[in-house]
Amino acid sequence: MTKSMEIKADLIPYSSEYEQYICKWIDTEETFKFVCRGTDFPPPENIIKTWQRPSVKSYLLIDSGKPVAYGELWRREEEMAFEIGHILVEPYKRSMGYGTKLIELLYQRAASRSDIAKVIIKLFQENPIALGCFMKVGFEITGTTSYTAGLRMIRFVK
Repeated sequence: MTKSMEIKADLIPYSSEYEQYICKWIDTEETFKFVCRGTDFPPPENIIKTWQRPSVKSYLLIDSGKPVAYGELWRREEEMAFEIGHILVEPYKRSMGYGTKLIELLYQRAASRSDIAKVIIKLFQENPIALGCFMKVGFEITGTTSYTAGLRMIRFVK
């Protein structure tokens, strides 16, 4: 059994009351680069707020009443897809299976819709930990992204 399978955490809709808390998870230049291709560290205090848009559904992974991870589903209507974006795990919970659990639950949320054929992830930076996490959950590399250097990964809905 994988670590993520053992985690008993819940996916809930994001609430702005957690904004400053989640922003603090962007704790290094490397994390800033991996999560949002940022180059001017530290990020602005309102960075999480700038990610909230009508076409984006944001979620928190909650364990023991506390947020441990954040992620988004971006609607890609023309592709009958959702794209998973801005995956961020609380620093002291990294490499413990929470990122994998978050990806699994986001995939399940997107795949539950009858108008969705696939879920997409774009990996823009060389990040072996993220790549391993995505592959554990069943995503496959299908090529490169079209508008910037990076990998395109897909998991089809059955």
